[in-house]
Amino acid sequence: MGALCALTAGYACSSGSTGPKTVTVTKVAGDGEVGLIGYPINFPPAVKVTSGSHGVSGVTVTFAVTGGGGSVTGATAVTDTGGVARLGSWTVQGGGNTVSAKVTGGGTGGDSVTFSATGQGEAYTIEVQYIKPVSPSRAAAVDSAVQHWQRIIYGAVTPIPIDANPGDCFPNSPAIDETVNSVLIFVDLDSIDGPGKILGAAGPCFVRSSGRQPIVGLVELDTADVANLETAGLFPEVVLHEFAHILGFGTIWTDLSLLADPSQSGGTDPHFVGAQALAAFKTMGGGSYTGGLPVPVEDSGGPGTADGHWRESVFHNELMTGYVNAGANPLSLLTIASMGDLGYTVNYAAAEPFTQTYSERAGPSGPAVVLEHDIAPLPIHVVDPSGRVIEVLRRP
Repeated sequence: MGALCALTAGYACSSGSTGPKTVTVTKVAGDGEVGLIGYPINFPPAVKVTSGSHGVSGVTVTFAVTGGGGSVTGATAVTDTGGVARLGSWTVQGGGNTVSAKVTGGGTGGDSVTFSATGQGEAYTIEVQYIKPVSPSRAAAVDSAVQHWQRIIYGAVTPIPIDANPGDCFPNSPAIDETVNSVLIFVDLDSIDGPGKILGAAGPCFVRSSGRQPIVGLVELDTADVANLETAGLFPEVVLHEFAHILGFGTIWTDLSLLADPSQSGGTDPHFVGAQALAAFKTMGGGSYTGGLPVPVEDSGGPGTADGHWRESVFHNELMTGYVNAGANPLSLLTIASMGDLGYTVNYAAAEPFTQTYSERAGPSGPAVVLEHDIAPLPIHVVDPSGRVIEVLRRP
């Protein structure tokens, strides 16, 4: 029996074989990826080992860094029943990176392949302007949200010149006369209606004509509620949540045909249909979900809540439901993948741990802050690459 046959569990050599069995290694995932420097790429390399037209199980494949200075985990993998072996993770450095995958123990034929990936730095920049001065602690929460989202969204987008009059974005918005490299966020912390009523709202008011990616947006929060959020330790999470709406979460879904069966149009099972989010939902155990079609979107709460968040009864404490729950509110792989569906270059490795059994329940299991109507009904100006407004969308 040949060397490869000896190390391949359950694989029988052809009768009379006297040498190593010829195998072929082909790439099935993880080649040509782009990743954020210092983080694993979204889809690690995977190979399929075949002999003839059949996948070979039980074969050991060794992955090794061959260029670029990155690093790997799970470098030794064994092919599954379909003949596929997967690298655990591949963290990249700037520029070109390469990893080889080779069958251990020999074989004759195409028994090794090389994967390439490109490491990039953070090129998506979030600019913040305050409408009124804020305290250092509140500014720190905003800065934290900026840094968090810049770890998630890192690919450059097209800079757009914006020439806007005062009040074009929201009633007290200042004039804008600048080229926005990625996105400009106005933050307005002010007295609205006292504690426990309207917490605030957020959303974009200028978006790119190509892809609808936001250029300018607003987050407005009631200072009375902010004080209570700070006491509860939840203010940073609320800011992180509201920034997501400005970046497009729940606010440009309809424009990109990513929301199916919306409740505000009479639907009974609103769900997000982006390919990356669907794959992430399955990876996160969503295959066990039987309450409707994936990925379930909020179906209650009225305009500004329904159709713009993950469904609280399914996702519970995930950051982008319509509630901020006591304790941890992780920003999961699902949310990051959904931002990829909006056309951003995203970093899956920035996801926070999130586990879910997807069991339905009526509402939050404990104390929670209701983010009711937190998508701002701003006019959305659609601008072309030269900054010319070509359309104005009105939100309910």
